[in-house]
Parts: sequence; C-alpha cells; structure tokens
Amino acid sequence: MKSIVATDLAVPETPSKGTVLACALPALLLAAVCLLPYLNKAFLIDDPHFLMMAAQIVKHPTHPMDFTICWNLSPDCTKTFPVLGNTLMGYALVPTVVSGNREWVAHLTQLVLAWIAILAMTSLTFRLGWNRQHAIVGALLLVVIVPFLPMASTAMPDILSTMLAVVGMERLAAWKTEQKWSQGAVAAIALGLGGFARSHLALLLPVAAFYLFDNARLMEFPGQFRRRFWLWAPVLGGCAVLAAVILITREPSELAATPPPSFTGFSNVRPNLMAYLLYLVFPFPLGISWLVNRLKRRKLRAVTIGAIVAGLAWFMDDRRVLFFAVIGLVMLIDLIYEEWVKGEHTGIFLIGWLLIPLPIVYYLHLPAKYLLPCLPAVIFLCFRLMEGFSVRFLRAAAIGFIVASTGYSLVILHADGEAAEYGRDAMYRLIQPHVSAGEKVWFGCQFSAYWYAPLDGATLTFPGGPQPKPGDLVVVGRDNWTLFRFPHRTFLEDVPQKESFGRTQGRGAGLYTNRSGYWMWVLGPGPADDYQLWRID
Repeated sequence: MKSIVATDLAVPETPSKGTVLACALPALLLAAVCLLPYLNKAFLIDDPHFLMMAAQIVKHPTHPMDFTICWNLSPDCTKTFPVLGNTLMGYALVPTVVSGNREWVAHLTQLVLAWIAILAMTSLTFRLGWNRQHAIVGALLLVVIVPFLPMASTAMPDILSTMLAVVGMERLAAWKTEQKWSQGAVAAIALGLGGFARSHLALLLPVAAFYLFDNARLMEFPGQFRRRFWLWAPVLGGCAVLAAVILITREPSELAATPPPSFTGFSNVRPNLMAYLLYLVFPFPLGISWLVNRLKRRKLRAVTIGAIVAGLAWFMDDRRVLFFAVIGLVMLIDLIYEEWVKGEHTGIFLIGWLLIPLPIVYYLHLPAKYLLPCLPAVIFLCFRLMEGFSVRFLRAAAIGFIVASTGYSLVILHADGEAAEYGRDAMYRLIQPHVSAGEKVWFGCQFSAYWYAPLDGATLTFPGGPQPKPGDLVVVGRDNWTLFRFPHRTFLEDVPQKESFGRTQGRGAGLYTNRSGYWMWVLGPGPADDYQLWRID
C-alpha cells in the first residue's frame, strides 16, 4: 500500500462516482449486515422525544417543539424547547410517524443516513489527498468505531449530524478545488443544518472557514480573503441557513425560556472533560495511534509524562477512567503543540474539527455519541500518525482493529436491543390484558414506557393533569415520581429485566449518558429498574 500524507503539498484526487462506490462498498455492506437484524428494534431512551417532535411536525411543520412532555427529570411537565433542541431529527422521522410509527421505518432511515455518511467519508478521503486503500479503511473505520453502529440503531440525531458533517466537509473540499456552485450550495446546506441536528455542530462553520485558507499563516489570511472572498460563500451560506431554520421554527416564548438549572453548570466540567479525553483513547483509535507514532519516532518526552501521571492517577478515584483521561490529555496537548509549531494547515484543521465537542463540558452530560461528527477528523489524524510504518504492519493493525471494534459494536447492539425489547414487551404484558378486560390503566414514566404505554391503551398521568381513581391501575418504571403521589396502593406484579448480554445503561454503563457511567457496555447485573403494576387503593 503506497503511503501518502495529506499535507499542504499533496495533490487531492477528484474521485469518480464508480471509484467512490467501489471503495465504500465494504463499509456499506458491513453497516447493512450489522444493522438489518435490528430493523424492528424497539424505541428506547430518548427516541420518544424525537418521535413526538415528528408527530408535532406533521400537524404544525414550523412549530416542531410546541408540545409538552412529562419526562422524569422533574416531577412536572414542561414545554419541549427549554430542554430539547436538535430539531432536525424530528423532520427526518416524519416518514416514521406517517407510516404508523413503525420501528423499521425509523431504523431504515438511519441506515440510509449511515450509507450517505460512508459515501461522503470515502470521497472526502480522496479529496484530502489520500489513496484508495485509505479510502476503503477510512470508510470501514467510520462504521466500526463505537458508537456509530449502536446509535444507528436508535431514532436519535447522532447519525444524522455525522452525515451532515461529513457531507458538508466533503462538498466544501470539492468546492475549494473545483468551484462548482452546486458543490458550494450543498456544502452550505449541510453545514448550516448540522447545527440544527446537533447544536454544537454550529462550530463546524468556523472550522470550515479556516479550511478554505491556503495555509495556516495568520498574517496572510486578509490577503487570501480579499483575493478570493467569494470562496467563503458556502460558509456564509451555512450561517444563513442555520439562522433561517432557527428563526422559522422558533417559538415566540422560546427566547424567555431557560433550561432547568441542573442542565448546565461548572460541576459538569470535570466528568464531561474526563469523558471526552477517555473516548479519544477508548474506544477511538487515536490514543494507540499516537502512542505507536511517538515510540517509533523516539519522541518519548510526552509518552513518559503521560505514563508517570497516568500511573499516579491509577491510585485515585475512578482510576481506570482517570488513567485513560490523563493519557488523552497528554496526547491532545502534544498533538496541538506539534501542529501549532509545524503550522501545517491540514493538521490544524483536523485538530480544530476534533475540538468541536469541548464546549459541551458545561452541559448536563457528554456521551460518546456527541463525538461522532468528529470521527472523520479522528480517522484522518490516525492516518497521519501511522505514516512511515510498513505495509504489513498497517494492514495487520487495520484488520485487527476493524475486527475487534466490529465485535464490540455487535455486543453493544445486542445488549441494547435486549433492553429495548424488554421495555416494549413489559408495557404490553402489564397493560394490554387489563385494558382488554375493561380496566383503566395509567402510566407516568419515561423512555420506552412513554412511547409504548399509550399504544397499549394506557393513559398518561402527571401533576395537574388527569389522575387515577381508587381501583385504577398504574404502570411505573425507574426514576419515577408517580408513586409518590399515591401513598395508598397495592403491588400487583412486575416484569423482571433479564440482562443476559450485559447492559448499556446504569451502574457504570453509559452508552447514552456518561452520568451513569463512562463505559458504553458493562457485563454484569444492572440496577433494579423493573416495570411494575400497582392498584390505587
């Protein structure tokens, strides 16, 4: 395999559609093989948020968040816009709602978005100066690095945001080389909508603006902009697209709305920063690529510092997490310093892309899924770090990582599918027989229950809303405030959750939020969060 470095001097290749498809085919097939068995996977976690948004869009297309949700983050119901953005996913799920809320429609939509991201990733690899082998491996890495496949099995906006990021940058790279207005238009739309899919992706716009310069010499920026100011039209267009969709869909009272105090704060910075640094080292391959590179080049200062500090961290709280986070911090500082000293345009651009999720450290949580739009930057940085190694070593390393990471993704997919199926099955078993017998069943819980309980015939109860009467039944689940309102009650039955394949949420597992754990899959018993049925006395 011929080695090539994407530097300022590299000549990008304009790939044909046939070449892109041929190089992307292994990744396209792998994504299909891994995801199609989960086409009918039940909705879970935050899926109901976006499905309800889609239902609202069907009724009022320009008011996607003008509805109330009764989630268990607080005992009261609230309008959606203070607590949930990322509105574009609601529009992507409209076909699911129109089709009768069928799970396979949502998951097929996600598979199509994943395929588009794979094709764009393959083309972007060529356009940044790498060859066919890099294009094939890069597309495969995009698919297998966790949590790409697990998030593609949900109805959440992370694959959509990843697709928009890759498509936006690929079309921008094409525009920079060829200046076709169709390329610039697609780049503007994708980059602008990125911030509408995941809000932190608005930061991709300044990163894209930097990419359009010819080099990283700040003193030359004004001259480059004056000579070819029209080159930045897609970035300005992206800003206009983002501003337009926000203005069109914003509710009049949204400006006065503020997120709950628990959603932001400096107390979130430490755990979120640790999570960000941990993910760069595991499950992302950036940490091992950096370590191998530094050992080969005998740049041992950073490795030694990282080893000493990480060794000391092993004896502190959260020692495994802190150990990897320290390595990630040393690696990130070392990479930033090296690229800044070299002043190499492509390297600084990739570092900027990698840093986009950092402002989220102030937010409620920073799960690994928020880093998915940065995966292309991670992969390209790995390519740069692995330059100079033998073809045999690179081939073995790539195959080994792809096989291991695919296996890890499949384990997570199975465990998460098991948890999703439990939520759907528990609602049916606890609700449907009683509804069929003419009894009144209520529910007041979130996640799977919030979506499937109404479909099975249960009615939502919440403070200030309709309340069950003596003799009525109530279904509850984890983190629930509902039972506190009904001290006089009798337990009837529950549906125990069986975790035969590990878990993805709770007691150290945090696929969807690092607040419950830093690892995306943990083997062993999870928290007691069985769904229960009670009778009100």
